Amino acid sequence: MSAVRRRLRSVVCLGALVLAGATANAQMGGAPFGQPLTPGWTIEFKGGRLEPELESFAEFYGEKDTGYVAGSFAYRFKPWFEAGAEVGYLRDRGVGILAEQGVPGGGVVYSLMPLHLQVTMRGQFKPDQLFVPYFGLGVTSAYYRQEVELQEDRTGWSDTGSFGRVGIELYLNRLDPGAAGGGLSDGVIKQSYLYLEAQRFSAEKEGNELGGDAIVVGLRFTFGRAIEQRGAARSSAPR
Repeated sequence: MSAVRRRLRSVVCLGALVLAGATANAQMGGAPFGQPLTPGWTIEFKGGRLEPELESFAEFYGEKDTGYVAGSFAYRFKPWFEAGAEVGYLRDRGVGILAEQGVPGGGVVYSLMPLHLQVTMRGQFKPDQLFVPYFGLGVTSAYYRQEVELQEDRTGWSDTGSFGRVGIELYLNRLDPGAAGGGLSDGVIKQSYLYLEAQRFSAEKEGNELGGDAIVVGLRFTFGRAIEQRGAARSSAPR
């Protein structure tokens, strides 16, 4: 089993344990949502390692995995449900194979830009929850480009495939109230999270799998007007 897949399994197990603990805490009387919270929009920035399933990737590029970065945005319909999109990017250099001779030839540059459309479920049961597990599912398509010396470039879009992610967030506001622009009432950024995430996506093109497994670390920020305000908060407002 590869290092990336071992880490992916560890993140899944960690997320399941934290989700179970958070559920138990909510059932034992965890604090309900009682203030304006859950800003409607989120933006994320992440980076890590991706292990492509592309055939002979390690042979051409020297390693089984490569650097990977991504950014995403989403709208939160509820504290526990959101939908959005993510764009990733990787670029690696290696040594190509001469098509006629079948021997190592000139340099090769491989670029991949997957686009994911996804929905995410979050295990958030109270506003100041320190650890928030989550998982998401969606569809994906990837733009690829392979530049090989002495050969024509290969470019195009993959067929539509599947996307999944699971992770655990650390709520930075709870550790440092000034980490998110002064809290829920001040500043553009309302909430900040640091998270660890495992991803897996599939995107085929003419029988070749362009997807893979990734482990990333990222920052998540929420902004905009709150989308939920329970009765307790409304009843306390002056009439």
